[in-house]
Amino acid sequence: MNDSELMRLWARPVPLVTEQELLRDLEGRFSRFDVAGYFMIEREDGAPIGRIDFEGLDERTRSAEVMLLIGEAESRGRGYGTDALITLLGYLFRQRNLHRVWLGVLDWNAPAIRSYEKVGFTVEGRLREDLYFDGRYHDQLVMSILRDEFEMRWPVSE
Repeated sequence: MNDSELMRLWARPVPLVTEQELLRDLEGRFSRFDVAGYFMIEREDGAPIGRIDFEGLDERTRSAEVMLLIGEAESRGRGYGTDALITLLGYLFRQRNLHRVWLGVLDWNAPAIRSYEKVGFTVEGRLREDLYFDGRYHDQLVMSILRDEFEMRWPVSE
């Protein structure tokens, strides 16, 4: 969370957080699993390399937002985020009975967009000049995947 370039990709370049602020955030996330979830992403050896979250789970509309971050630079581009996203989507669609999952991504974050497209997300729209940092406005893409699209691409293996 204190890697400024990584936080820039996640559209949160400043302020960087203290360990105490991060712990308070985690406590809040763990206390509301009915509408939000927070999970660590680990390498095969158990070392933590990132996080994946869902928030705003709405049982009425059967939708939620997901967020993904691979914090360890050496682990990016190796499929960990894709695998974590597929796993979380399987849970959200199959166990929580959601219909639609969405996310926001900066329009210039090509590696993230490619990863999301590989999973099956499609671009729904563009939030023009939605975020301000680095002295200018940035567009954010809204991407989503529907349950039937996910099931066609990632069926349950028997």
